[in-house]
Amino acid sequence: MTNVRPHPHPRPHPNRTADRGWAGSLALCALLLVAAGVAAWFVPNAASGEQAWRRATPCTAQTPAAGRDDCLTTVPAVIASTDVNQPRQPSWLYFTDSRPLHRLEVSAEAAQDFQAGDHVELTVWRGQVMKVAGAGESWHEHITTARSLAVVAALLALAAGYPAAKVLGCLRARRLPDDEVLPSALPFAGALAGTALWLLPLCFLHPTDLLSSPTQITWAAAGSLLTLALLTGAWRATRIRTPEGAAAEGRPEEGGAGGTAEQPDRGEVFVSARFLEPTDFNPHGFGTHIALGDGAPAVTPGPGRFAAKRIPVERLTVRNVRRARGSDGDTVPRSWHVAELDDAGAPIRLAAAPADLTRIIRALGSTRA
Repeated sequence: MTNVRPHPHPRPHPNRTADRGWAGSLALCALLLVAAGVAAWFVPNAASGEQAWRRATPCTAQTPAAGRDDCLTTVPAVIASTDVNQPRQPSWLYFTDSRPLHRLEVSAEAAQDFQAGDHVELTVWRGQVMKVAGAGESWHEHITTARSLAVVAALLALAAGYPAAKVLGCLRARRLPDDEVLPSALPFAGALAGTALWLLPLCFLHPTDLLSSPTQITWAAAGSLLTLALLTGAWRATRIRTPEGAAAEGRPEEGGAGGTAEQPDRGEVFVSARFLEPTDFNPHGFGTHIALGDGAPAVTPGPGRFAAKRIPVERLTVRNVRRARGSDGDTVPRSWHVAELDDAGAPIRLAAAPADLTRIIRALGSTRA
């Protein structure tokens, strides 16, 4: 039977990779949350300004000077020249005699539409030019709406959730050996994406009164339950379970990415697995599967017996089973486990999904017995 003789290991020191990732992710999370808070802070002001602009009416002769900021003043002007730049750079309209102002920043499209000598009317509100209208062209100043700010704030808060998930993953992995591959935070990204599906429409439609009606309260409550379920699933998907922990529970871990479900050892199956070192039975590291069941275990380049190479189980001794590490290479999924073997004195590694690796080791042992 294949011997399992774990080497004594020194106490695992804290994962330095996790420690380094923790600080950067925490800083990014804090920055995004601050930005989200600032955007949310300006939502009421944006809503107030947006409503005031929509309600503004033209000033009249009876409008007092103190009240002309809140009404619309129309000023004639003549365009002296235009300066058209790239879309990401400001473009300008220049006015004859610098009246009523020297120049005005506009979009590149507006600068192209207007020509020198055009007679235009400028609409001024609260001391700012809000509109330029000519014979057939016009330009409007962009108004920051409460809806857009609320959506931006929600997006920033959701974006902060991903580095927060990475911080959580680093904290859960601090006792792992250095260079151990950490679980991906992508399941939390999926939970955040699911949250966006209900949160962003709510923020867009009700930027200043999210919970002002029973319908909105029900919407938010149902969405929160969905988010809780998604986060619970993400927490379970990213849990860190060592091979020793799985053995202590009396059952192997589920296969995970690329794994196969536990099946009776009847018939022939081809399990996705890789020997990480080239050997005489795995030349040039060609093997991607291991054939189990009918006949001797063999390394194959795919799910079939073509070019199969018999595994010399009589030479192999299992020294240790561990989680995948960065030093195992990019071809090993982070959810896999690695068996450290002794091949007649030469150390080799065998990687597979946890349940598959357990099954392979059991099959090798039963074949040798």
